[in-house]
Amino acid sequence: MFEGYKVVVVTPAGRRRYMKLLVPQVLASPLVERYDIWVNTPDPGDLAFFDGLARLDPRVNLVRHPEGKPPAIESIGSFHPTACDADSIYIRLDDDIVWLEPGFFETLLRFRVDHPEFFLVMPLIINNAVCSFLLQSFGRIAATQHLRPACMDEFGWRDPYLALDLHRLLIGLIERGETRKLHVKPCEIALNRFSINSLCWFGKAMAPFAAKIGKEEEEELSLLLPMQYDLRNCFVGNTIAAHYAFIFQRDKVDRSGILEEYRRVLFARAELRPLLEQAEAIAAAADAAHADALSGLYVPPPVPLRHELKVWWRQRPWRKQWKPKARLRPGYPA
Repeated sequence: MFEGYKVVVVTPAGRRRYMKLLVPQVLASPLVERYDIWVNTPDPGDLAFFDGLARLDPRVNLVRHPEGKPPAIESIGSFHPTACDADSIYIRLDDDIVWLEPGFFETLLRFRVDHPEFFLVMPLIINNAVCSFLLQSFGRIAATQHLRPACMDEFGWRDPYLALDLHRLLIGLIERGETRKLHVKPCEIALNRFSINSLCWFGKAMAPFAAKIGKEEEEELSLLLPMQYDLRNCFVGNTIAAHYAFIFQRDKVDRSGILEEYRRVLFARAELRPLLEQAEAIAAAADAAHADALSGLYVPPPVPLRHELKVWWRQRPWRKQWKPKARLRPGYPA
């Protein structure tokens, strides 16, 4: 509970390789009354992992798709009618949020309650194009390429080199206890789509709009609903969540060892260690029980042709040849 509101965390899930770091950070907070996992995967190992989490802590609630839609990115929007209780505040964390700043929930909820005028409030998200623009604009970082306030900026969204530099900068600050150096003032955002890696809303504020959220939920939540209904969104700026990688960054980030670095800094926190060990044990059991999925023998259900066309478009030669590269300049934040 927080100021009379139930606190419910939701995660469209899932990928256990990231969630085994995220879940302990959520469950370690006494403010979290329920953790809704929006089950949106056909992977049997992930499903076994979720079942293990539900046995680990009664606050874990597995939410199946309310309309029975098959797992897909386009299905996530239809989960929102399950997150509209009038007495609750909801915090959405994507399944590849791998680090939350100590005090994350207290800080985000304090701003949420103190500023009911905003529809959505968001933390400062490391590896989020709009947040990278904010960090640049307030002098917290300097990059070799100009970062634009665009959801799919060629550097802030696509560039794995910039993503790695941002993660390494954050990990260094974590180790020195200096993450506050990245904090910025609250910033409203309008007429601009942004990646919805982490969001916070009042259930009563979401209720009139939940049924309107469809396949393009990111654009609808961040841009269209605020524009159509005079709603306001705001980045809080003084608490941090680290987002692992976007699709074009993932291969290089996966090969960098960054996930292991986040695991290391999380295990250094005594209050998290027991939960991290339990989550890893559940994930390891799921891995062992479903080794066919890990070895590539698991074959997911057929996907619609239009999805295949999207994949083909991504693989066109001219797209492969485009290699963005932005790096952070040393000496920041001061």
